[in-house]
Amino acid sequence: MKIVFFGTPQFGADVLNNLLKTNHTVSAVVCQPDSLGNRNKVVVCPVKQLALQQGLPCLQFEKVSKQGIDELKQLDADVFVTAAFGQILSQEILSLPRYGVFNVHGSLLPKYRGAAPVQFSIMNGDEITGVTIMKTALAMDSGPIAAQTQLKIEKEDNACDVLKKLADLGSEKLCEVLDLLEKGNLTLREQDEKEATYCKKIDNSISFIDWSKSAQEIFNLIRALNPNPVAYTFLNGNVFKIYKSEFCENRIEGENGLVASCDKNGLIVNCGKGSLKLLSVQIAGGKVLNFKDFINGRKIKTGDILGK
Repeated sequence: MKIVFFGTPQFGADVLNNLLKTNHTVSAVVCQPDSLGNRNKVVVCPVKQLALQQGLPCLQFEKVSKQGIDELKQLDADVFVTAAFGQILSQEILSLPRYGVFNVHGSLLPKYRGAAPVQFSIMNGDEITGVTIMKTALAMDSGPIAAQTQLKIEKEDNACDVLKKLADLGSEKLCEVLDLLEKGNLTLREQDEKEATYCKKIDNSISFIDWSKSAQEIFNLIRALNPNPVAYTFLNGNVFKIYKSEFCENRIEGENGLVASCDKNGLIVNCGKGSLKLLSVQIAGGKVLNFKDFINGRKIKTGDILGK
C-alpha cells in the first residue's frame, strides 16, 4: 500500500515509526507548520523530525484542505493515514486516495471524540481506554470503525505513558486494517451516535488547579496534563507547575491549597478532600525539580497558600 501519513505530535511520530517497519510504503508525510518557541526559536514537530531522519518528503500547510489538494493529488496514494494531525480534512481531501482516509484515534469511539481523548480519560479517572482505527468521515471522529482494542490505565500512568502504549497498540491494529483493506476483506461498522461523547481542546481554565476539589481529582488532572500543557497553580504570585504528585487520604486542618508540610519527608498540600504530596514541580523561569531540590532552594514554606 502506498501511504501518505498525516501527523504532528509525538503520538503521530510513534505511529509513523512503527508503520515504517512494515511492508507498506510511506511515500510522504504531512504535518502542521513549524512554530516559534522561546526566544523565537523555530520548533519542529516530532513527526517532521522523524520524516527528515528517514529521508521522507515532508509537506506542511496552514490549511491543508485549501492549500494541499494539488500536491496531495500528485502523490497518487492508495490511502491516507492520520494520527493526531491537528486539522480537519475536507471532503475533497478525503476523496483523493483510492481507499480513503483512516485515522488512529486514542479512545474507544464513539466515546471521547475530539482533540484530547487520552487527557480527558485520565482526568475523569477511567480505568480502561483504548484505540480505534476508523475510516475518516467529514464530521469529527464520526466515521465507521475498522478495529478497536482496549488498554488498562495503570494508577500511576500519565498522558505520556498512555499515549505511547496506545500508539503501539494502534500501530498494530492499523497494520491489520491496511492488510485487510489491500485484500478487499475489511469490514466496517457504524458508530452508535447515541453513545457519542466529546472532549474539547485543553486550555488554561482546565489546566489551572482548583484546590477545593478532592485530592483524587487533582491527582488525575496532574497525570492527565503531563507532559503537556502541565497542571499549574500560583505560588507567591508566580506560575507553579506540578508534573507529578502522590495521593494522600489524610488532610491537615487548614484551608484548601495550604502547604501543610514542607520538609525532607514531603511537600504536602491540602485539597477539598484529602491531600497531595507534590513530587516534581517547576516555578516560572526555573527547571523541573524533585520536591527535595525545590525545597532546598527555599522557594516555598509551610503555611504558604497555593492558587492565590
